[in-house]
Amino acid sequence: MTCLANLALALVLLQYIPRRVPPQAAPGGADTDAVATFTGTFKSADKKFVTVSVEEGQIMRMYITRTTKFIRDGKPAKVSDFHEGDSVAVDAARDARLNLLAVRVEATPPPRTPERKPDQ
Repeated sequence: MTCLANLALALVLLQYIPRRVPPQAAPGGADTDAVATFTGTFKSADKKFVTVSVEEGQIMRMYITRTTKFIRDGKPAKVSDFHEGDSVAVDAARDARLNLLAVRVEATPPPRTPERKPDQ
């Protein structure tokens, strides 16, 4: 094929590539790029992953990307501001390989446990 034919083929193929619409913030600060929200207990984080314990002791590990947001007390935070045992809510998305990506990690108040009244 000639160079001109290759260029024409490339232009035709480009029209079939889906274009990503930039995410818009939804009311309440939720990220519309996220596909799921997980609540649980912060376990650890490193340069690649954040690990959260969810219901029934299941462990979820999600990739941290350069766009992952960390929030504490409604303000931007660093991953080092989170400690093992903190209650968190994690908004997550999937990449092309279906890996979970942490979009937003927010510290939440610990779940309330019902107070027991002494027997009378």
